[in-house]
Amino acid sequence: MLPPPVASAMESPLLQLQVDALLSETGLTSEEVTAYEETLSKLSEVLLQLPDIQVDPAQAAAYQTSLGISSMRPSPFPFHAPSQVSTVGSAALQCLAKPDTIVDVAVIIPRACLYEKDHLDCKYHGKRVLWLAVVASRLKKHALFKQQEWALFNGDARQDPLASSHTPPPLHSPKPCLVLKPTPPAGFSIRLIPTLPIDALPLAKLAPDRNSLRLATAGAMAATAAAVKPGNTAKGQKRKREDGAVHMPVAQEGGAPAGKGGSVQALRLPTPHYNTSIIVDLVVEQHQQVLQSAFDAVPRLREAIVLLKVWMRRQHLSGQPDGFNGFLMSMLSAQLMQQSRLNHAMSHVQLLRAIFHALADPKTFSQGIFMQWDNPQGTHKATAPSQQAMRKAFEVVFLDSSGWCNLAAHVSKSALKQMQACAKRSVALLDQAAAGLHTFDVLFLTSHSPVTTYDYLFHVHIPQKLQVQLHAADSTPWQHAEKKLEALMKQALGPRATLVHAHRRQPLASAPKKGGVTPPQGDILVGVNVDPAAALQLRDMGPPADDVQAAAKFRQFWGEKAELRRFQDGNIAEAVVWEVGPAERHTVVDKIVQYALQRHLPAGSSVSSQAGCLDSVLQSRHAEANAQIQSSRLLDATIDRLSKQIRGLTNLTLNITSTQPLSAVSRHTAPFYPLPHPLAGAGGAAGAGRIPRCLEPAELLLQLEGSGKWADNPEAFRKMKAALGVQLAQALESSFGLDAEASEDYVDVLTDGFAIRLFLFSNRDEIMAARSDSEPSQPSVSRLLSQRAQHHGLVTGIAGHNPAFSPAARLAVRWVAAHMMAGVHLPVEAVELVVAAAFLPGTAALPAPGSPVAGFARFLHLLSQHPWRDRPLVVDPSAELTPAQHKRIQATFDAAKAGGGARGFTVCSLNDMEGSAWAQEGVSPAMRQRLVKLAGKSLDVLKGHLEHQHTEVPPAAIFLTPLTDFDALVVLREEALPYPDRAIPGSTQGLPSTSGADDEEDGYSGHVKARARLHSIPKGKRQCCNF
Repeated sequence: MLPPPVASAMESPLLQLQVDALLSETGLTSEEVTAYEETLSKLSEVLLQLPDIQVDPAQAAAYQTSLGISSMRPSPFPFHAPSQVSTVGSAALQCLAKPDTIVDVAVIIPRACLYEKDHLDCKYHGKRVLWLAVVASRLKKHALFKQQEWALFNGDARQDPLASSHTPPPLHSPKPCLVLKPTPPAGFSIRLIPTLPIDALPLAKLAPDRNSLRLATAGAMAATAAAVKPGNTAKGQKRKREDGAVHMPVAQEGGAPAGKGGSVQALRLPTPHYNTSIIVDLVVEQHQQVLQSAFDAVPRLREAIVLLKVWMRRQHLSGQPDGFNGFLMSMLSAQLMQQSRLNHAMSHVQLLRAIFHALADPKTFSQGIFMQWDNPQGTHKATAPSQQAMRKAFEVVFLDSSGWCNLAAHVSKSALKQMQACAKRSVALLDQAAAGLHTFDVLFLTSHSPVTTYDYLFHVHIPQKLQVQLHAADSTPWQHAEKKLEALMKQALGPRATLVHAHRRQPLASAPKKGGVTPPQGDILVGVNVDPAAALQLRDMGPPADDVQAAAKFRQFWGEKAELRRFQDGNIAEAVVWEVGPAERHTVVDKIVQYALQRHLPAGSSVSSQAGCLDSVLQSRHAEANAQIQSSRLLDATIDRLSKQIRGLTNLTLNITSTQPLSAVSRHTAPFYPLPHPLAGAGGAAGAGRIPRCLEPAELLLQLEGSGKWADNPEAFRKMKAALGVQLAQALESSFGLDAEASEDYVDVLTDGFAIRLFLFSNRDEIMAARSDSEPSQPSVSRLLSQRAQHHGLVTGIAGHNPAFSPAARLAVRWVAAHMMAGVHLPVEAVELVVAAAFLPGTAALPAPGSPVAGFARFLHLLSQHPWRDRPLVVDPSAELTPAQHKRIQATFDAAKAGGGARGFTVCSLNDMEGSAWAQEGVSPAMRQRLVKLAGKSLDVLKGHLEHQHTEVPPAAIFLTPLTDFDALVVLREEALPYPDRAIPGSTQGLPSTSGADDEEDGYSGHVKARARLHSIPKGKRQCCNF
């Protein structure tokens, strides 16, 4: 019986309950376990009774040819039944997790099927495939196992070096496994994995510094690259052997061919990955014993591994050929248990956190992980390789207890870095669970994809014939091309990039006679995460001019872009300057990558990127690309100048002590900035584009100095403020000649082509607002001004830390408005808070978005995934809310929900813990549901184009709302609209045109959606009729 878990201050009872519920849903029932155990028993009986046969040489050669294996001479193949059949992996450890219910079965190939030197030149791989093909043909005779599929084991496909000069590029010697799907379907699959006894092949000859591909030499690789160059003939570069294989002469140092006084062995290249692909099959049984011992010592480790699998799947960390998997996580857990960092007294949540902490610690993999050595029987004659040899051969080292197998041989540094960063943030989220934060959904329920994981996505196309030029001895052409591409982009981006990960493509496996393995088709998808503060720099500084060697390398990489510059500190250094306009600065990363790849990749390669794919929705049709930026800067300067003038007034009853902007245009989150208007005093700058029919005022809050002479009556108080407003307007007009007009609530000023609306605020406003008789759902002007001032400070603080926030918020506000939900239903402040939440660590175990498109995708993801019916969205940038306050926010929400007064859309913050500030009453549950569905559909469209189609994203597909949702439409004439130039590109397709020929020449149809309300529609349907 297990002892009770140790109590921890960081654990939350709610989190424990949620985790237990998840485990019950993902785990297998006793009936399901019994079903696959009975099937395994039948399978084992069939496999062990397979008859021994002699596969005829012609049939064996046909199998090998279909797989592209040319290094084996046609000879009879003795097939023998497996010497042992055993369940391994998650099924044996009782930690299977739905929905990927795959039962691994290890079948040991008898020694009689192999020869002593079968480890050389893919011979073992060929016999392994042939042996498995015979097993598959025999199992097809049984009705239970007729449905079969071929799959690669961890995406492993080995290159046959003797076939490397084929055109087109050859198939590769694979390590497939056979997947059986019992008939009738039973909810699980069985994966047959051929393995070997540990002494079947000589381990000493499979060390990471040994060569097992005899023609994997420096000379052969140079000849391979030369053979694919245009105009190069193969004469003198290869000759066929009698057995049909291709022989390539081995070049010696100085160019002498093999056999003329040179040493071939000196030029043979090590093949650590190829050797490891064989070693893995030799130590399967030992690995299972290590895991079984660890899981028996710490039984709750089973639940922790299931949670890890779910976490990796949700965070887009599993299923990658170069990433972590459940087996590697299990072995890491066994290693942590050996180091006494895990024990049987821990709960599964505590075990999970300890594993997260080990993953997040850079020291864990910095020098490699070396498990406690245990000399298995059959390896005593071989001396295990040194740790230094392992580090030299592999990017990531995780050596097993045998001392021979690197469990992380397939793991890339970029995949490890991504895993470490995600684990670090997950530890922080688990630690915050006790504070009332709902981290369970973030870690285990919210799924991510590349479009929400990375800041920039690139599709790189390298023709397959050209990939051979990048080919190295110990990997397939596509794997080496992906690795070289990743290194090239890292060098180009430098400190801008925090992560560059080229997604490894997986070959397609099929039955041997149907082609065996097909090299992966399609482009290489590369994801990049950037440092937001450094990503938009327009200058890359290189080495100083006096470092001749480093400067030469810098110029060799950048070519004509590199130039020598003198900097302000007096240093003279190499530099690269990127000339990008203000409106296109967010695309500088794209331009850097495109330049570097076009310069260094083979001719015929191409790269596509989408950093500016949504820019068109933020541009007016008749305005220049940089007009918005220029207008924003001019407006900021106008507000600064007016603020100084107001603070300098001395002829007011009460002086103005400070000013604070309130509008979205001042915090740069408005989709469009007001252009200078000639009727408001604009100069020559107002001539660009059409003149708008309306002026959008930029709002400014003026703080009055304190006074004890204010009236105590709220109505009299408002009248006194109105009188001060009149005095302020007169002072501005007399002192500075400004056109100012006062009303009861504000003062409008026209200056420099802009309209500035001034609101007066005093130290008595909050008290008067509390005394006013206005209804709680309709806050007074004073209370609203205070809330807007606090909101402005919150948003500008987030925008100051991340330059991507403001353009992402512009896209989000534009999207909400395009779907006719802005204004009275969802004000811009509420949208900004949702975008702010998407940039904060509490909503995802991912870094903050570093590009506008990534921020917009994260906004759509949060909007579509957040459980709005069950809890509010809490925005707490500085983590100032206490656990008690978090509980109070949830209790208030639950009470409103129980009383039938719950809002459809609730966003809370430190200054608004009830979530009542920003007109959430205007969003009914039906509207919220529509908004959530639209966000999900828009995100799917964005994902489809950015992750797969890599074509230009059509803005109308994301920003155009489906008009079929409405009962009636109001069609307005273009000349009656205030801003007709702001229509979504393509938003008029399929709708009747009401414009003349002049407008049609601009590609614009006069039907523009307008916000209105049709009172003739019955009230029961009116909530769906928003324009």
